[in-house]
Amino acid sequence: MTELADALGRSVTALASPALLQEHELGDVLGALDQVAARTHALLVAVAREGLGRGLHQEAGFSDVDWVRLVCPGLAPRAAIEIAMVARAAQQRVHAPLADAVQDGSVPVHRAAQVLRALTRIRSGLGESEYAQATELLTVAAARAEFDDKDLTRITAKLVATCLSEKEQVGRAEARHELRDVHESSLADGSLRRFVLTVGSEADYEAIRAVLMSPLAAPAPRDDGVQGGASDGGASREGTRDDGLAVAELDLRTAGQRRYDAFMTVFRRGVAGTEGQPTTPKAQVMVTIGLEELRGALAGAGHTVHDGTVPAHQVRQLACEADIIPAVLGESGEILDLGRAKRLVTPGQRRALAYRDGGCTFPGCRVPATWCDAHHVVHWARGGRSDLGNYALLCARHHTWVHQHDASAEVEATGVRWRLR
Repeated sequence: MTELADALGRSVTALASPALLQEHELGDVLGALDQVAARTHALLVAVAREGLGRGLHQEAGFSDVDWVRLVCPGLAPRAAIEIAMVARAAQQRVHAPLADAVQDGSVPVHRAAQVLRALTRIRSGLGESEYAQATELLTVAAARAEFDDKDLTRITAKLVATCLSEKEQVGRAEARHELRDVHESSLADGSLRRFVLTVGSEADYEAIRAVLMSPLAAPAPRDDGVQGGASDGGASREGTRDDGLAVAELDLRTAGQRRYDAFMTVFRRGVAGTEGQPTTPKAQVMVTIGLEELRGALAGAGHTVHDGTVPAHQVRQLACEADIIPAVLGESGEILDLGRAKRLVTPGQRRALAYRDGGCTFPGCRVPATWCDAHHVVHWARGGRSDLGNYALLCARHHTWVHQHDASAEVEATGVRWRLR
């Protein structure tokens, strides 16, 4: 407490006249304030831990999160949630190493919350001693300065994938898939409409995110190729002055508006492709995964370039689609294979599939061919070939089902017959 008070006192004194500080002093003050903020959050956890232990939130009739937000109204909502999460977990002895590491300042609160979210996912599948070991291992990882937040995300994802069997992962994925939803609501007087999308899988999230982060959502370039200087990264468009001279105007779209335009561009391309598949390039997602995990010999997950995590069973499904590039790694981390167009269905093959299959080949489904994926009946990771005899058209819903149930089929010149269990 004394060190915290001293650091805070020095910072306040310096900030009384910041204009008089030298450049190096400003950096020192900012660093000191950052330490004060981190230490303050750690102390908030310690006090909240004691308060929850005494049942103060129950006496006041609040949940733990609401109680923390009530007594600390200046906290951002996310910070209050994470402080309450760590303080609540500290009530269980098994989490004591993590809570103690937060209180002594070796693990930041937000990293402790990240660890707890991962532990929650695997707890039901582990015994008490195994869970305690997982808690200690993740606490050590979270405390290591050489691991940044991205590294910790990968470590927790690997632990979850290792501890959960693929059957459990598929079961959870199916449960999340059932939560997928789009609903419409109105804003203000009803003149504006809002669509709220609930994404049901990591794969769908990464695909949507790839569109929103693609060049389609980038600021429009100026004629001279130079980006504009708007605060949101806007670029320029051509305008005309009163004297008739052309001038460069900033792209005044906000980042959110650019993402909206990107989404609508992709959406319109899709619904306009009634005579065949769109020929414009798709937003791409690269997923890195180990060969054995891809084959299904090991439980695991793939990782995208944006630090997203996609379960192995979903990577196997996504590998059928042209907007996913699977980068397959060997035991030593070397790239064994990088998906290229020659593995994916060609426009000529797709036309032949549309003629042969007519649409989704799943029994009873009537989705037309233009809305179907070309599925590898024998997955290429298992030696399947990219030819017509190993392709079957499936709509998105049945494509997911076939991969979830590892269904097989017989492909003949006249069509596809699925073996359903």
